[in-house]
Parts: sequence; C-alpha cells; structure tokens
Amino acid sequence: MSAENTYKGLSSFFSNCTQTIASLGKVLMKSKPGTRLPVADGASCIVLGNGPSLKPSLEKHPDFFKQHALFCVNSFSITPEYTLLKPAYYVILDPGFWYGESEVVVNTIASLKSKTTWTVHLLVPHEAKKSANFREIEKHNSNIKISYFNYTVYKGFQNIGFWLFDRNMAMPQSQNVLVATLFLSMNTGFKEVYLFGADHGWHESLHVNDDNVLCFKDTHFYDGKEQPSYRPFYKGIHLKETFTMHEILVTFGKIFLGYMMMNDYAKHRKTKIFNASETSFIDAFERVKIK
Repeated sequence: MSAENTYKGLSSFFSNCTQTIASLGKVLMKSKPGTRLPVADGASCIVLGNGPSLKPSLEKHPDFFKQHALFCVNSFSITPEYTLLKPAYYVILDPGFWYGESEVVVNTIASLKSKTTWTVHLLVPHEAKKSANFREIEKHNSNIKISYFNYTVYKGFQNIGFWLFDRNMAMPQSQNVLVATLFLSMNTGFKEVYLFGADHGWHESLHVNDDNVLCFKDTHFYDGKEQPSYRPFYKGIHLKETFTMHEILVTFGKIFLGYMMMNDYAKHRKTKIFNASETSFIDAFERVKIK
C-alpha cells in the first residue's frame, strides 16, 4: 500500500470516527425513542415525485398505479390527481410547511383537510408537532393519521448508521423529500419500491440574471400549459435568501449522494428500488420500463 493510500485510509477512518461521535450525540439529544411508522399494507409501493414526467406515466399506465400503495410528497394535495389516485401515504419534510405561511403552504394544508375522504398516513418530522397547521389537520379530518419520525441526520460508519436507521432513530441526509420518502417506504416494510416523476433536471433550469441573482424555472407535472418564468432560487419556501451558484451545485450533489445511500440501505433491507421515471438524472437505482 502506497503512502498516499495509507494517508487516505487513515483520513477516512478518523473522519468517520468524528462524524459518528457527532451523529450519536445528535441522536441522544434530538431523537425520540419508540418512534413507530405505519405498517406496509402490501409488498410493493410507488413513490410519486412531482416532476413533469409523472404526467405521461399516469396517462400510459393507469392500471399499474391502481395496483400499488402510493406515497406522495409536498404539495400533491392541491392537484386533481390527489383525489383520483388516493395515495395512502403522504410525506412532508420541508420546515416551510410548519413555519411558513406562503400561498403554497396554505393551499396544501387546506387541500389536505378538505379533500381527504380516505385513510392517509401523513409522515412528518417530530419538529412539525410545534405547528398549529398539523395539529389542526387531525382535529379537522379524522381520515388523516399523522406519524412523526426522527429526522436526525446520521453521518459516519455505515454499519452503525444502518443499526440506527432500522430503529427509526436516525436518517441519512435528505436534501430532497424523495430521499426521505424512499427511506420511510422501506422502513414501513415495503420490499419493492417504484419511483416515478423523479426528473431531477434542475441544473437545466438555472439562470443567473443581470443582478447576479441565481434564478430557477421550477416545473411540476401539475403545471398548466403556460411555461413558468424564472424566479429567484430561494433556500426554502419560508426563506428570502437565495442560493449562490456554488451553493446550489453542492446541494444538488448531496441529493444524488442521498440516492446512492438509499441504494446501499435498500440492499441492507433486502429491498429493491426501481426508477421507473420517464425521464430522470438519478443514476443510483435500476431503471425499468413499465409495460
């Protein structure tokens, strides 16, 4: 072994030691023991991303979606597809939904309360318990069952992380809600997970304006025919600070790293994740075409 490889090995070991100790400290301080998730109601499920490619998938394969339990995310409740597909699981991770009062937050919460006529397991971090938004959801609609999970980010030695993940005491960093949703779908007990609408082509929609403000053209499957215009790329739906170019590229890297970690965790759980998105930049999972 060369001196350079020895240095890299020792550096990685000590880095993992430091990260593991820090992560265990966070688990002891933040995580709620005994956290339970709903139990899977079948062997396979579908995770619905809100990317533009979800629309053609829904049009081409309606029967496939009817055959599986569905996870949806973020503002899916504002779409007509919410009442049409009746997803059994709903994941919200962005703190903006319990700290913010933007139009998208208000509309999402209102739609959840008014439209949900079937049983939905709403999965949100323990932190959301502080929010009147979520306390009112259960109060106004008994069909919605809220399960709180520990979004305590673990970094460090993989075997220790997996032990904590299995017990819902920690999670990998979920820079995107779909990373968290894949994790939660596995921990509820599903053994096959199909991912749709995970386009993740955000880098193609970036623009720096004449004032050096990073702007973004965000598109979803439920957007109308009129193309959305570029808008400042804020760091959260409740924040007014925009990303710089180097910050957003680092953030994108964390998202795709999260998927790699989910693929490793899926192997540990003896679960298979299939990326069935019509269009996707995710390279962590086996790609499949639904027939």
